[in-house]
Amino acid sequence: MTEHTGVGPAADPSGGWLDDAASHLQQGAVYVSPDVANASGLQTQLAKLVPSDGSIAVVVLPDQAHLDSAPYTTYLLDKLFDGTHYGSLVVAMGADLQATSRTIPKDEAMSIANEAEGSANGNTANALTAAVQRIEASVPEGESTPGGAGPAVAWLLPVGIVAALVAAGIVTAITVLRRRRGRRAEPAAIPSSVKDRLARLSALQQDYARLGAGDAIAARTATTIGSLVGTVSQLFPRLDARAADDQRGLAELEYTDKLGRLVAALDRDYLLDILQNPQLWEDPDERIQEVQEALDAVSQQALDNVKQVNARKALHFQVSLDSLVGRDELRDWEREFERNSKPTDSGEDQTDRK
Repeated sequence: MTEHTGVGPAADPSGGWLDDAASHLQQGAVYVSPDVANASGLQTQLAKLVPSDGSIAVVVLPDQAHLDSAPYTTYLLDKLFDGTHYGSLVVAMGADLQATSRTIPKDEAMSIANEAEGSANGNTANALTAAVQRIEASVPEGESTPGGAGPAVAWLLPVGIVAALVAAGIVTAITVLRRRRGRRAEPAAIPSSVKDRLARLSALQQDYARLGAGDAIAARTATTIGSLVGTVSQLFPRLDARAADDQRGLAELEYTDKLGRLVAALDRDYLLDILQNPQLWEDPDERIQEVQEALDAVSQQALDNVKQVNARKALHFQVSLDSLVGRDELRDWEREFERNSKPTDSGEDQTDRK
């Protein structure tokens, strides 16, 4: 592991990476840590890639900046972005990409980063290039960088020209286009059954992130859960905009089922308990591997489904999760999830799942 010479973890939960990156972002839109391989070359390449208007910034850190120090998965991303004026920020920690934005929905930015990471086969430079280009292309036309000058509108033009535009109906057309762009940026409703499971997964992600400070499996699980939640959150709005109703219905059934199974497997009384108390379980390594493989498979399927929607192709569902279904402890996942997610008027205590 590369030893960082900045502020140590005892003084700063980010291990000093945050201070270094934040300081450099005040001077320019690209920062590559000197502890990253080929830092100079990557700095030059990214400086040519990012827009010159301050709309996108990029930070590249070594892998341990994420795995060893951050108190939760997006800690560095959030802290860096809060202290800058950039429209969007892409952060790479090793091969892991994260992104956030003020000019497009945050979950869309994160989904773009996840897709770029997944298609780059571990090549950080390629992943960053794809993420920056896609975020730049996703910003609605006419949007300005926060804090910068906004687009010129008809009332800034000479009165005679405005009158001519109105007479020709062009101003009306511009207004309609702007309204359409605004609607496009608003996320469509996610089915309630899927939304409930995403909310539960998001809560579990925080549990794994807290455990992940000293457990590589937990840290990896937290990252994958976050990626899955972001991707599925992107799937349904895109289905609404680009696919037939039957495709949305199929996706709702598929992800209600698969995400429910993952909730059961990742919950506190299964994988979290196995990671914390492996001595209390039979075949703990096998169980951990089963859940990891299931989580990876559903995450990859969700990413593939988003790409299929973007390409106007039919959705393909190929994940069975048979290994989880075969476990007696997880067979009644649907009944248990529904029982614990619905309020009751009888006063029955629903917090004990066993």
